[in-house]
Amino acid sequence: MEVKRHRLDGIQFDESPHVGGKITPRFIVMHYTAGGSALSSVRAIRERGLSAHLFVDRDGGIIQTVPFNVAAFHAGPSSWRGFDGLNQHSIGIENANFGFLDQRTSDGWTRTGLRTFGPHEVLVARHKNGGPEMAWELYPEAQLRALDAIVAALREAYPTIQEVVGHDDISPGRKVDPGPAFPMVRYQNQGGAAGSGTLRDNDLGEFEVVVRDSLNLRGGPGTGFTALRSLPPGTRLRVLREDGEWCQVDLKGDGVPDGFVHAAFLRRIGA
Repeated sequence: MEVKRHRLDGIQFDESPHVGGKITPRFIVMHYTAGGSALSSVRAIRERGLSAHLFVDRDGGIIQTVPFNVAAFHAGPSSWRGFDGLNQHSIGIENANFGFLDQRTSDGWTRTGLRTFGPHEVLVARHKNGGPEMAWELYPEAQLRALDAIVAALREAYPTIQEVVGHDDISPGRKVDPGPAFPMVRYQNQGGAAGSGTLRDNDLGEFEVVVRDSLNLRGGPGTGFTALRSLPPGTRLRVLREDGEWCQVDLKGDGVPDGFVHAAFLRRIGA
């Protein structure tokens, strides 16, 4: 996959009328559509006077609606790393996904107006920014692989890109997408905050903690779980597995899990 003249080469381009001025992209912001297909979301967002640069379907299909050097209206009131109004500083990617499912049934989870999702289709977790335990639609591997290629192409084309973040990072308390089921560390690892490579193997490797003060080691994958201890900056640990945006870690090197930390505050050793 390659970017040419601020578009993904060979990808369907369905131009949005809702755009701003020229931008220098510094971040990639991940969203979920809270709806069905990518195409239906393109239409729904357009009707609301909003836009995003890319829409990625569950099967990996991609639609681009705004050139990457032009502002799209996807972030709303937002701030990150000293930047305010992230529409002017980021590329927005909408991923076809229903998001949270807050009603439990005998067969699984649902939300008003949706079908029931079975246990194999969801991740049950609390959002990192707080709230009750709910189910969140999982992102299919075909969709995640398309995002692998997209992020790699964007980083190659725009060296100014510093980080991949979620809408829930730049607008906490207002937005919950892309949610706990989105493996953010997978894309931060593509040259972002957490190093390089992806956390998809059995041996995920050695990392260090990168925070200003300390990082909570928790009993489970979310801020609703008990803080077991605080890890100072530079703490070395091994990541045993990924659970959404959280990593189960081993502090002693004995292969025994000691708790969970948020993946955004880890950097791979030697990256």
